[in-house]
Amino acid sequence: MICMILGTPGSGKSKRAEDLTLKLSQDGKRYYIATMIPFGKEGKERVEKHRKMREGKGFETIECPVRVHEVLQKIDDSKNATCLLECMSNLVGNELHEPSAKNEEKSAEQVSEYIIDSVMELAGAVKNLVIVSNSFPLNDEGYDEDTKRYVETVDRVNKLLRQRVDEFYEIT
Repeated sequence: MICMILGTPGSGKSKRAEDLTLKLSQDGKRYYIATMIPFGKEGKERVEKHRKMREGKGFETIECPVRVHEVLQKIDDSKNATCLLECMSNLVGNELHEPSAKNEEKSAEQVSEYIIDSVMELAGAVKNLVIVSNSFPLNDEGYDEDTKRYVETVDRVNKLLRQRVDEFYEIT
């Protein structure tokens, strides 16, 4: 089962995703795949907030800011595992700016396809995958070129994922 929860920042999508993951996993193994690279005090506070939300819920956290399919090397008995992947918007930003991948030279379509392939490889190897992603306005006067590329890539990834998931939830 692949589920996606899409919403604006601060909409409650993380809580909804955790609840859904608990329901899907029943008594099975639960993994939280954390894609955020915490920069500065605000980033560290956000990570701590999410850790506290998961406390006592039986999640094993795996930090994976890029190439999410590689977490399969760290998951025991993946066919019985339920994973919560949070958050696609962080993953997109990380992949776009990953120096070793040279993604700055690739088109938004190429980067999007790579990310989708990586996520779908993970999804195909686990029992359940719950994906969290942000939605952003596509046009904003304050966007520089890099931000425009990022927002457009997040939007493209969200649209492609939505076509591939079994259940989709949008929270506003």
